[in-house]
Amino acid sequence: MTLATLFWVVATLAYEAPDGWIPQEASSRMRMAQWELSGDGEPAEVVLFFFGEGGGGGVEANLGRWYGQFTQPDGSSTEERAKVTEREVNGLVLTIVDIRGTYVAPVRPGARARNDNPDYRMISTVAEAAGGPWFIRVLGPEATVSKWEASIEEFLSSLRTH
Repeated sequence: MTLATLFWVVATLAYEAPDGWIPQEASSRMRMAQWELSGDGEPAEVVLFFFGEGGGGGVEANLGRWYGQFTQPDGSSTEERAKVTEREVNGLVLTIVDIRGTYVAPVRPGARARNDNPDYRMISTVAEAAGGPWFIRVLGPEATVSKWEASIEEFLSSLRTH
């Protein structure tokens, strides 16, 4: 059994990281786990966040924040172009947003400097669970994220409470 196929439990959320996801050391205390997804150019990143009960804000607040992290090359509304789906997986309610465009979020929380990454894609998920919501963010070049789309779906389908 490889490291990528081991069953992982973080606090009360269980999941299976797909083959090919490269585990990384969490770069902050807000990150419960993170992985790198390789691509032809720049890699993408998968991060699992947990802030506890009441932490991290609700679904609508996060959707609004994520829309604000992107602009569209033609000036259209990111919110109108984003694809939002909701479904139940193993007793968890997942709200998933898929956003493409130019990534313009601050380079770190509170910073004035902003990213300027065209042709980026983010697939972010709020997994509503007892004890508070979990947040999963996949972010990187559109081509890289698209290459891993099936494994992202596999990961989301593996989520369950422990």
